[in-house]
Amino acid sequence: MSTIPATWVGKEPPTIAAGLADALVGSLRLDFAFVRLRDPSSGAAVESTRGEAWTSFDEWLREQDVWEKITVPDVGHAGEGYTGLVLPVGLPGEGGLVAVASRRADFPTETDHLLVSVAANQASMAFQNARLAEEHRDVFDALRHSRDELEAVVAERTEELRRASSELQTILDASPIGIVLFRHDFTVQRCNAACERMFGWEAEDIVHGPSLLVEEIDDGWGPVLRALQTAASPFRMEARMRRKDGSEFDASVACAPLADGSAGFVANVIDITDRKKAEASLRKTQDELAHVTRVMTLGELAASIAHEINQPLTAIIANAAVSLNLISRPYPDVTMIRQVVSEIMADGHRAGSVIKRLRQLATKSDPQRTLLDINSVIVEVAALVDGEIHKHAARLRVVLAPEPPFVSGDRIQLQQVLINLVMNGLEAMDAVKDRPRRLTIRSESPDSARVRVAVQDVGIGFDANNADRMFDAFFTTKSTGMGMGLSISRTIVEGHGGRLWATRNAKAGATFQFELPAADGAND
Repeated sequence: MSTIPATWVGKEPPTIAAGLADALVGSLRLDFAFVRLRDPSSGAAVESTRGEAWTSFDEWLREQDVWEKITVPDVGHAGEGYTGLVLPVGLPGEGGLVAVASRRADFPTETDHLLVSVAANQASMAFQNARLAEEHRDVFDALRHSRDELEAVVAERTEELRRASSELQTILDASPIGIVLFRHDFTVQRCNAACERMFGWEAEDIVHGPSLLVEEIDDGWGPVLRALQTAASPFRMEARMRRKDGSEFDASVACAPLADGSAGFVANVIDITDRKKAEASLRKTQDELAHVTRVMTLGELAASIAHEINQPLTAIIANAAVSLNLISRPYPDVTMIRQVVSEIMADGHRAGSVIKRLRQLATKSDPQRTLLDINSVIVEVAALVDGEIHKHAARLRVVLAPEPPFVSGDRIQLQQVLINLVMNGLEAMDAVKDRPRRLTIRSESPDSARVRVAVQDVGIGFDANNADRMFDAFFTTKSTGMGMGLSISRTIVEGHGGRLWATRNAKAGATFQFELPAADGAND
């Protein structure tokens, strides 16, 4: 009996129950043995029976609730003298029970009680161990299955990440835009081939190491980094960047924080040197075209300009003749001569002022931005077009805002815009016969940050369908027009940070207006 527990190690519960039943019948030489082993935690049980001496054991067991050791006499056939012994396993019988029977006259002895009890308890322990081992195997199998599934998922995700990383790198390398991923400390995490070509640095020189890209070209990245410290959302700016070899280029930089919360950011860098050159070339072409248009406008104003110059010259000649007559007298009137000479000087200055304005309009020069009083620009234009006003049988009304804010602009270009708008207004009124031809130039300041100038006529107006097309280059409704005046005017105004637009008047004619921002510090 002492060696039996060792044979149960690693065995399944049914084997343990059958082994105990065999041991009770074989080793203790009993005539009947019934073994029931139960798992207290799950309630699962296994049973095994050996021998037939206890003929009505099943009926007896159904009627009994075994909580303690019981000796049952006469359990066999009548007259055969079998005695039964029933022992609960565990307390209070949670581990099952063991029932044995024998026809020995002294059965059950104390030794029988002890041996059956010990064997039952050892079997119960072996049964529990088997159950635990089975549970451990189940848990181990579940863990192994989970591990296998997890490893499969990890392998799948790893492959997806590898593929996504490869695809991302392919996209980065194929992009013509320089892309740089910075960590929060501005060290470079990744850059693409376009970035290498753009800055002249190899990826291995700058990735994961000291921020050479930023340190070596800090002049360009400085404004970007300062903007990043205060930016709450993606932004775009232009900066002057320096390459590894010291050469510089113009760049458009778009930055956005990384979505992973790492405080890093991605920068998209585009070399806009060619675009800048094209813009400069376009501006030069526009300036040249504006100059040509100014000269053509002066040609249109030739008669009026000649009239403006002829008036002071005629007055100068007349006053000079008067001066000669006064001097030739025996007693010249010095006071009268001084007055006439003063008038000659005033007319000379008047003629010189007209010629100066003409020279400014005709001279080809780069735009010069200065602080301007828009009212003074209007007054100068009004003087230049005075002859055209009379030529078109119109009346000019000038309404000036009191002390409007100064604007930053080129005087000649803004004069050109006003002259174009005035000439358009005069030509639009040529066909008017049933009402006075009135042209109004008005300045106003909607607020301290803006200055507005309006040119209003009472002419034939314009077709609403052409409202957006009027400012297109080469669009005109005139038989002799080139269609460049309004287009150039809008370009000039927009170049000054403003806007130019047209509206139809409620009764007759149209109003062309342009608005300019006040110069910084204009109200200080």
